[in-house]
Amino acid sequence: MSSSSSSSTTNNNTPHSNTDHTETDQSEPHKPMLTLPAPGDAEPGMSLEVNGKDIKLDILGPVVVNEDGTMSRIDNWAEMAEIEKANVRRILLKRNELRLKKLRAARDAEIANETASNKLE
Repeated sequence: MSSSSSSSTTNNNTPHSNTDHTETDQSEPHKPMLTLPAPGDAEPGMSLEVNGKDIKLDILGPVVVNEDGTMSRIDNWAEMAEIEKANVRRILLKRNELRLKKLRAARDAEIANETASNKLE
């Protein structure tokens, strides 16, 4: 591959690395961006095609809301028995709801404090 000092972008995926890159960038078809469905749009048992294989979204497991507001998933979800999954779903539903309520209350209190301090200035 030859290096070029021109300001055009280099596309390493094209077989013609010695040609003018502005032409290849315009002639390549645009590939659609693949995304996961929004959380409200994902139905239980919904599948998504990844590399030619259908992947059921329920294998990802539920989203865990951490105390600091970050989100994660359960690493061993695929290995859990159905009774364990049912218990985790039940517990997480309640715990996530409580954590979100606490986080929203903290956010609202912070906004109220900022608003009050801005009025004093």
